[in-house]
Amino acid sequence: MPRILSQTPQPTAGENDRDLISILIGAPKANTSQPNIIEGGAVYLCPWSQSNCSIVSFDKQGDRYFYINDVNTQVEFKSHQWFGATVRSHGNSILACAPMYYWRTKHDTPFADVTGTCYLSVDGLKTFVEYAPCRTERHGPAGQGYCQGGFSADFTKFKSHVFVQPLKLLLPIHPIGQLISATTEEIVKAYYPSYFLLSVSGQIQTHQVQGNYDDSYLGEERHFMAAIDINNDGLDDLVVGAPLFMCRGSSGHLEELGKVYVYLQKGPLLLEPSQSHPLGQQVFSRFGSSLAALGDLNQDGFNDIAIGCPYGGDDHQGLVLIYNGYPGGLMDTPTQTLSGQWASSSFPASFGFALRGNRDLDKNGYPDLIVGAFGIDKAVLYRARPIVSATASLTVHPTMFNQEEKTCWLIAGSETIAVSCVSLTFCLLANGKHLPSHLGFVAEVQLDSVKQTQESIRRTLFLDNQQPSLVKTFSLANGERLCHETRIYLRGEDEFRDKLSPIYISLNFSLDPQAPVDKHGLRPILNYQTEQFIEQKAQIQLDCGDDNICVPDLKLAVHGTEVYLGDENSFSLTFNARNEGEGGAYEAELYVVLPPEADYSGIARNNLTCSYEAENQTRYLVCDLGNPMKPGTSLWAGLRFTVPRLKDTHNTVQFDVIILISVARANVNSKVCVCVSCSVSRPDKVIFPPPNWTVHQSLSEEQDIGPELQQVYELVNNGPSVVSQSTLEVRCPLRAHGHELLYPVEVVTEGPLSCSSKTTFNVCEAITLVLECWRLQCDVGLLERGASVILNVRSRVWAETFIERPYKQYALECLVQYEVERMPYSIPPKFKPSGSKKVTPSDVIWNKPDSLLTVPVWIIILAILAGLLLLSLLIYLLYKMGFFKRSDPYGTTMEKAQLKPQASSEA
Repeated sequence: MPRILSQTPQPTAGENDRDLISILIGAPKANTSQPNIIEGGAVYLCPWSQSNCSIVSFDKQGDRYFYINDVNTQVEFKSHQWFGATVRSHGNSILACAPMYYWRTKHDTPFADVTGTCYLSVDGLKTFVEYAPCRTERHGPAGQGYCQGGFSADFTKFKSHVFVQPLKLLLPIHPIGQLISATTEEIVKAYYPSYFLLSVSGQIQTHQVQGNYDDSYLGEERHFMAAIDINNDGLDDLVVGAPLFMCRGSSGHLEELGKVYVYLQKGPLLLEPSQSHPLGQQVFSRFGSSLAALGDLNQDGFNDIAIGCPYGGDDHQGLVLIYNGYPGGLMDTPTQTLSGQWASSSFPASFGFALRGNRDLDKNGYPDLIVGAFGIDKAVLYRARPIVSATASLTVHPTMFNQEEKTCWLIAGSETIAVSCVSLTFCLLANGKHLPSHLGFVAEVQLDSVKQTQESIRRTLFLDNQQPSLVKTFSLANGERLCHETRIYLRGEDEFRDKLSPIYISLNFSLDPQAPVDKHGLRPILNYQTEQFIEQKAQIQLDCGDDNICVPDLKLAVHGTEVYLGDENSFSLTFNARNEGEGGAYEAELYVVLPPEADYSGIARNNLTCSYEAENQTRYLVCDLGNPMKPGTSLWAGLRFTVPRLKDTHNTVQFDVIILISVARANVNSKVCVCVSCSVSRPDKVIFPPPNWTVHQSLSEEQDIGPELQQVYELVNNGPSVVSQSTLEVRCPLRAHGHELLYPVEVVTEGPLSCSSKTTFNVCEAITLVLECWRLQCDVGLLERGASVILNVRSRVWAETFIERPYKQYALECLVQYEVERMPYSIPPKFKPSGSKKVTPSDVIWNKPDSLLTVPVWIIILAILAGLLLLSLLIYLLYKMGFFKRSDPYGTTMEKAQLKPQASSEA
């Protein structure tokens, strides 16, 4: 898989011959012909113009064995050493490293140090020498064991120094960093193939860091370190990545963002921190995992840097960010972002895992960039395109539209109309290095695009096409300046409303994407610092004097009425708007800001045009008062509102009414009003005793007392306001004239009602009667409008009282009282409702049992005689009428015998 990408020329190739340019690609997990080595890693040489690549034989040997105490012992281990993890070139010098290489430090134990090693060629891949700066006698965790030297490395111009960044472990879990440097001449001079431990004369290295720098990974991450002259002072500067850098986010927790440190070289190996250090913007993106010096991409005299984020982007597939240099170091923000187009559900692409640049591979005068994607074994070439520096200008003359001066002619169908117009001119100049002979541009001019977005209501149009935009495509030679002139006109006064705000005219230009490519197959791009958007403005001349500034004096008065909490309030808001100034008020509008409690329902008076609008949580009315509202105008009008959501926040409902700069406030008073009523639902009469009821000598059960009586009371809130607390009291007689009348049994409630009484409510225990009057006190909770509570009292009527007095009728008269004690408003009500009412639950009527069955004897005898007399009279009448004297229709027997046959037959 590609790890680090570098460009190097063939030994016999000329610098101007692109066909002989080759690229070195590291593959840390490749298998080679080295004997008994598994995935030792390799470096491939890939010619630019060919697709086939070949392995460079930096090291052809397998693992080395030494006789120790007459035992042939393996002393180094090259399998899985990641050779090619780092590849660097500088002129004819090429360096390739294996940071996971390790060797046996003790012959009698399997203990080994992962020190890493590198191979160097200074003659264009002809001969190679090994450079293992950490394979020393200072092995083990406390020395340079676990050094992983060569995890990143680079060349500098200063005496061809090789910087190697080993990863040193004081303890296995505490990685820190160290820098080692030596010249290529000293490395070659110190190399002896038969020597295993080599010492390079003149080698320098940083001190072992303190324990508080554990986990810093100084210089660790995969060619993240880069040496390049950023500020154009002739000295190489150092850029170091810290992909695991953490800082506290907005939540206060540590976030792994990554950071890039820039050190400017003020003298030989004298480095000072720059003014800015780019910081990653995405958590866990590993910003700074790879670095590449790009050279001067934008041709501004300062070299630029590519920074890899192999796990960045929305899909975590990887990003590469381009940062431009300047005298103080690197810019804080990137000017370009590159992303891979591969998707992988099983393994991230890791686009930007490896970067190499600062080489003009296609010979177009600009350096190119190669990006490696670790997850999919790909390397991508990004060719730098030529940079165009362009400047533009936009001029409007005159800058004021005079509606009275119509100097242009507009052809509209068969008519020619005089209109007010101004001239518009825009110019463009372009130049740059290594550019094509001609450059294609597209320029677009927009009219009045800031104020309006719909073309039908824009105030100005181009005279030629009668449209609000103009697009021009043209070609410019390198260094040429081109200008274009046209005219724009003001539309009719009745076609738009806004006469006050400026008419913004904007120019936006870009390179023509359809222009032909250059001889290298590339299209130029604009310098990122180019101002592609230019804007000018014009005004409409008003009838407001030489300064074109109107000075209206608008006055406003507002009046409202009262509303009640809880009611469906409806009222009118009346206002008077006046212009007492010396000039007309253009676009005069009245704004009424609605409070949360109110809704708009319509216009109450006057012919007024209003629209209802809402923005975020603010609702308001916009009413047109005239364009212009002339001096001396006085307008009376009214608006209707409802207040269905009135709350007890304040004792007023506030309406803010605004007319331009004049503001009035209408405070509609809110009040509390409530109506509470108490009703009784009951049976009209109680007639007893029940069937088969007898007087009991002793009372042991509830039914022995007498018939049951239900008393139902309902307390209703008729509104409009809410009642939070009230009382309900019921008093009924238990004894009258020394005789018991009622015996209370139980109380059942519905709603927020809590009752108590000193009278004993007892069904099962011995029945006792203590008080002359029964009194029930109840506390009523929150009652919304229309809500009610129900009190149901079940009692027994004392039957014995009515047995002893069988002809008396008793009316059980009770007293019901209610009072509103508290309402959930800070606004005091006009009054707190209360009342009392005498009610008769039921009329009790008693009839003795024998009065329904015993009838006097004389009445029975009289009834029998009357019946006999009536029957005798009936019989006499029937006799007189001949009812008892009926005759045979055939006469006597003899008469029957003398009948003729016919008569007999008929008979």
